[in-house]
Amino acid sequence: MPESLFAFELPADASPEMEAIAELAGAVDALRAGLAGLADEVVQLQEQPAAARPEWTPARVRWRDLDRDGARAVWLWLIDWVDWAVDRYQLTEALGPCWPRHPPLVEELTALCLAWHGAYHTGAGLEAPLRWHEALDRARPRWRDLDTSKCRHGHHTSRCLDTPWPQDWQRQALHAAAADLAARPAPDTSATETGGRELAS
Repeated sequence: MPESLFAFELPADASPEMEAIAELAGAVDALRAGLAGLADEVVQLQEQPAAARPEWTPARVRWRDLDRDGARAVWLWLIDWVDWAVDRYQLTEALGPCWPRHPPLVEELTALCLAWHGAYHTGAGLEAPLRWHEALDRARPRWRDLDTSKCRHGHHTSRCLDTPWPQDWQRQALHAAAADLAARPAPDTSATETGGRELAS
């Protein structure tokens, strides 16, 4: 990666304005480094020939648990399938090309892709493909209610959360759960104890 464009030493008596400029320069350098890493990932994905892409169908995909190598394989697998599905089912009106930038759509399309593979697996029942098509039909109107309402004509609009949750919502949730537990009868002492997250008292 190229050296920093903004590397310079602040004098000891630097003004607050100069310190702010130096902080901004550091942020720009960090952004450049992040973009360089992203560009490398894009090049690696583009250079992988279609013939080398995985033909396997993962039994389960949990995006939150994937490492970089696992996510790369799933992305290639999912992008290929969505490309086919958009053409086959004429989904261009229902599904925008910026779907990879909308996490809810990525999750739903992953689920549909897995279900499609399962529906056409040799061990699937004869009614499985019909159930999959019904799931696709239910999914289309849901896509309009997700993050894509402002994305038009190939232009992506980032989602803005109008009502974000407070930072300490988990602590408040644990207190509410603890209050609910306190009002319940004590468990049978012969019951098997189960591990779990400790709730605030």
